[in-house]
Amino acid sequence: MRKRAADHRDEQLGLSDPTITRRDFVGGTMLGAGAVLLDMAAPGVLRASESAKRPVHSLLGPDWTGPGGIGDYKKSNGNTHEVVNAAHSIYQGAWNQPPPDAIDAGQFDLVVVGGGFAGLMAAYTFHRDGKGSCLLLDNHPMFGGEAKQNELIVDGHHLYAPQGSNGFTWLPYHRAWDEFGLPKNFDELQWQRKASGTDKPLRIPDDSYSSMGADMREADTGFFYKDPSSPNGHRWVKDPWANGFRDAPIPEVAKRELMTMQHFVYRDPVPDDWKRWLDSMTYKEFLQKYVGVTRSEVYDYLDPMIAATFPGLGCDVISAYMGSNFPGASAVARASGDPEWMDWEGDDYMYVSFPGGNAGIARHIVKTMLPEAIEGKHNLNDVVYGRIDWNALDRKGQKVRMRLGSTAVRVEHVGSPASSSGVHVTYLKDGQPYRVKAKAVVMAGGQWINRHVVRDEPQSLTDAMNQFHHAPILTLNVAVRHWRFMEKLGISCARWSEREGFGWYTGLRAPMVIDGKHMPLDPAKPTMLTFYIPFTFAVSQSGLPLEQQSLVARNTLFSMSYAEIERKIREQLTTMFGDYGFDAKRDIAGIISNRWGHAYVVPQPGFYFGRDGKPAPRDVVREGYGRVRFGHSELSGFQLWTTACEEGERATKQVLEFT
Repeated sequence: MRKRAADHRDEQLGLSDPTITRRDFVGGTMLGAGAVLLDMAAPGVLRASESAKRPVHSLLGPDWTGPGGIGDYKKSNGNTHEVVNAAHSIYQGAWNQPPPDAIDAGQFDLVVVGGGFAGLMAAYTFHRDGKGSCLLLDNHPMFGGEAKQNELIVDGHHLYAPQGSNGFTWLPYHRAWDEFGLPKNFDELQWQRKASGTDKPLRIPDDSYSSMGADMREADTGFFYKDPSSPNGHRWVKDPWANGFRDAPIPEVAKRELMTMQHFVYRDPVPDDWKRWLDSMTYKEFLQKYVGVTRSEVYDYLDPMIAATFPGLGCDVISAYMGSNFPGASAVARASGDPEWMDWEGDDYMYVSFPGGNAGIARHIVKTMLPEAIEGKHNLNDVVYGRIDWNALDRKGQKVRMRLGSTAVRVEHVGSPASSSGVHVTYLKDGQPYRVKAKAVVMAGGQWINRHVVRDEPQSLTDAMNQFHHAPILTLNVAVRHWRFMEKLGISCARWSEREGFGWYTGLRAPMVIDGKHMPLDPAKPTMLTFYIPFTFAVSQSGLPLEQQSLVARNTLFSMSYAEIERKIREQLTTMFGDYGFDAKRDIAGIISNRWGHAYVVPQPGFYFGRDGKPAPRDVVREGYGRVRFGHSELSGFQLWTTACEEGERATKQVLEFT
């Protein structure tokens, strides 16, 4: 009987039908494999004595990664099993000695390790200012880091959604915007903000982030609560900030604290060095001491929101200076009068999004360096929608060459770093180790991998890199054949408790209009719902130290099979929208999972300005050593495409000074 009931439930959820969401991935479940991967003595070990062209040991397989959709990004949906297996061979010491069978792959003036925004900007800076040749290595099958997109065709409509990096501000924007050939005037950028096929005046946000908090200007957000006192066991509350959470089934004291936090005004004298002062405590300590936030319901509200926006974990471990981007601590920034501090609640900016998130910006950088790498002209339509010419990325004779699917495993100077004339970079491609020599190297990835790949750094640099802790994010893109269930509720975005369900937020995005074309925005037509899922529910308010919280959160992500993720999201959507016309079996057309095991650096107190008279770890890393420099958005502590570009450019300029 139990099996029959389970089979019936699978049928209702659409799990018994082979669809484009599942294909060949239903045959195996890898539950627990991620935790095993982290705990094994040597997963994916590639011994130097093994034969050439050997494959990476596939502890994780395709059923862990899941389908990647269509288009140029179909084999690069987040950290795939190939990427994870290769990375963990480094962590477990497979490359502690130089492989004797590494193939000589030539010499370059600069090697950039990492193809996200920092790496692309590092290579672009060399393209613009340097002389000689540059090789960019990236371990993924597609450039862009977390600035990638997913694509699906549903009922004849081509849908795009971000894998990670998403949203840019207008205005202000990064000065390199014009250099990349992006539109110079806002009038050149348009969005379809009014939905067709409905008479409801729904507010549709231009991006995924601005409506995650209490910003009610752009979206109609519904809060979903499980409520045993309601006839159907739940309650939807629309825009609860408008009336002080009056209709929300939470304690009155929690309602008061939420509103106090949101409208908090800091009235004490602001310290002259207010940034360093905030960096001396956690965000939670600030909220408790200065705002009076005591209720767990308030922290349950805050934790997933702040984790998905910047730091990956919750209030109890992040610096209050990071918290100055969020309610409560942001009042200090406003009260400081600091002219460099932007009031993100002002009306002088907009958060907007390309169809595939910030992949649209990354593609413009590549098109600027390698014009033939993306088909078509250097205009918005061709760069955003054009297909990649893979051969043009790594063509002999180009000033900048890009080699994808290439995992750097060793970076070491020729001789002593202090007097060396070059750096050897060993990388793995298609199971074969290669080695190139460079006059200098820019490490444009995060410190979670840098500290394992660089082999001859001073102890002070090792100690600094060990102070970088990272948290995961799972980005799910769910293609639905319609969104009438949201229209029926009168909402464009939805939020729910991370502790009571899977995920915590999703919503519609106003599609960008390019040359008169855009994705549909009609409740009767397909759309892609994006879910940024942190794992704060597993660790927040646990009392665990930051390092352990980071590990538990990552293990939680890695231990889930694609099949488990698919089941959870189908159940979550059914729970919330089943009474409003949603049918998982009928309405879900595709689910793409993008796992980012080290999505965000988690800046603890002292991360920004140091503690106990010691320099901040990020400042130590920025100095680099020998002929190696480091550039990554995490060094800013605020991970945006702009800060990534700034760090990548700085690192290459440092290199150009001595080369």
